[in-house]
This record gives sequence, structure tokens and C-alpha cells, in this order.
Amino acid sequence: MAAALRAAPGCSNSAASCSRRSFQTGGRLARPAQQPAAPRRRVQRPAAAAPEVEEDLWQYPDRDQWYLAKFCAQDQPDWNPARFVRSTQLGPGIREIVVECEVSREKVPLRNAYRQIGQRASVRANSGVSAEALPAAPPFPQSLNRDVLLRVRGDITANEIKTVKEEISVLAELPLVVREEDAPELYKLSADDGVEVGPFVGGGLQLRGPVSAVFLFPTVVIFAESAGIATARALIEAGSDPSGLNFTRRADVRMYYRAPNEAALCYKDKYEEWGERYGVKVITSTRNSFSDMFDDDETLMYEPDTTAAIILTGGDEEAEAAAAEVCREAEITVVVKQSEEAEPTTYLTHGKPQE
Repeated sequence: MAAALRAAPGCSNSAASCSRRSFQTGGRLARPAQQPAAPRRRVQRPAAAAPEVEEDLWQYPDRDQWYLAKFCAQDQPDWNPARFVRSTQLGPGIREIVVECEVSREKVPLRNAYRQIGQRASVRANSGVSAEALPAAPPFPQSLNRDVLLRVRGDITANEIKTVKEEISVLAELPLVVREEDAPELYKLSADDGVEVGPFVGGGLQLRGPVSAVFLFPTVVIFAESAGIATARALIEAGSDPSGLNFTRRADVRMYYRAPNEAALCYKDKYEEWGERYGVKVITSTRNSFSDMFDDDETLMYEPDTTAAIILTGGDEEAEAAAAEVCREAEITVVVKQSEEAEPTTYLTHGKPQE
């Protein structure tokens, strides 16, 4: 035992002391040396920016209008440039002026468009004073605006995406009957002049009343004189269009056209076409009155209750009164007069009537 103790270096003479030292040396792990702590860096945060003062959008006038749907071409100008096409002498002091004008629904608002037969076109030459002229053609067919109306509705094809696109321009020819005494500037219009077409004015003929009933009034008589022949041509050539009276479906339609002389009869080359294609028989006279023309027409068989009359005299009050007297004597009660226009249409702007 003593020899063993002597062999163990570092042991004292006491066995307990040796055991305690051995326990302390072998049972406790040495602690690793601690690294010095890294100095802390102080992060400087940027100063908070001053809050921006938002613009008070409510202070803008009519701000509520920003979010309302707009009608098509509402912000377009009332006047559009046109182009002179040709001029034809119809008679002494009266011409047919044909212009090419804009009819796109993206460029011409509905309130300014040609909608009803009997409306008058506003035209000015060389930025001068505007004048009114009667169109000698029915309103433009909607087929011209098919692509435009699809664009307005927002319709797109399967391979398209909604992107900003340029407005579609649609041009069409418009024949106008102009008398020299009424509009001398338009009467002398040529290819060297600048032309503008503005809003069509007036309500047009009252064709949406009883006269539109084809089977209630199978017989229609038309009295035409002076510039009223322009409206007569537009009505005849409207055919079965919604703006017309569908004369081909009626039993008997006749037009009594009166002029002061043979040279003053307009559109003489179209009488045959009007009879064959549109079912309107044209009877002309240069000496007789409307009363004489009506009484001398022995081929006309009519019943007053099923006969309607249309008087187109181009603003000639005396001629209109003479034709109205013929209708009164013939007991024809359904009479459409050019001087008695249809009620004007009220158009809305942002859901409110236009001022």
C-alpha cells in the first residue's frame, strides 16, 4: 500500500487527500478561454420623412363626373370637315351638291347625326356663315357603322386584348338640294372650297304615326313641289329601311309633282326607277294645280279611310295650303306635312337631359 502511494506522483501522505485531488482533477472539465466581446455598433436610422400632403381631389369641380360612363362621341366637335364631290344642275336656280362627310358614331354624336327623313343639314363653306340644305337621300344605313358600334360596345374578338385604339373614321356621300336664293354660298360650291358639315337640325317628318301602318293605309298620295322633291326622293329611296314607309308593300302609291315649267322638273331620269323599283308612280304637271292633277287622275281608286297623304313643298306655305285643301275635299284625314315636324328627341348627358 505504501509502495503504491509512493509510486503515485503528487500524492500526499494522506489517502483521502490523494483521492480528493484525483476526483477534482479528473472529474471537472477545463473551461475554454473566453473570447473578448466584440464592440457593439450603433446603427443610425434615417430620420423619418415628413408625411406628404395629399391633394384633396374632392375640391375639383365636377369630380363626380370622372366616374360616370360617357355617351359615344360626347366630347367630339359639332362640326366635321367634309369634301366636295360633284355638283349637278337640276333646274334653273337649283342644284344637287354632293359632299363626302363623316358619319362615324365615334366622331359624330347621335344628337348631331342624320336620323330622320326631313331633317336639314347644316353646312358652311370656307368657314363662313352656316346654311341649311335638304338631303336628297335617306339616313345612312347602320351597316356603315357596324365595326364602329362594336368598338363602342367594347366587343373584341378572341385574339384581341383591350388596348387603346384610334377612332374609326367612316365617310359617306350626302346629296343636298340647294336653291340659289336660299344658300348662294353653297350653290356656288366647288372643289376649291373648304366644306364643313355640322349638326342636322329639325325633327323630320312625322312618319312614326298612323301613316307607318302599311295595311291600314295601303294607298298613299304625295304632293311635291319646289325643294320638297329632295325630301320626296329621300322618302322614296328609303324603301324598306326603318326610316322609310315601305312603299313596295302598299297597294298604290302616287306622287303628284308640280313645277312652273318643264326645265324645273328635277330628277326626271329617276321617275321610271321610282316606279319599277320602289312602287311609286310619278305624275308631273307644269300648268295645273294640285287640285286639277288629283281630279284628272282617273286611274286612282281610293277610300278616304285607308288613304294617307304626304305634303312636301320645301317651305312653300302657299303650295302646302293648296295641297292640304285637296286632302280636305277628298276627305283624307291622315296628312303628314313637311312644316309640321316630329317632336325633337331629348338626349341625355351623364343620365341628365341635355341643357
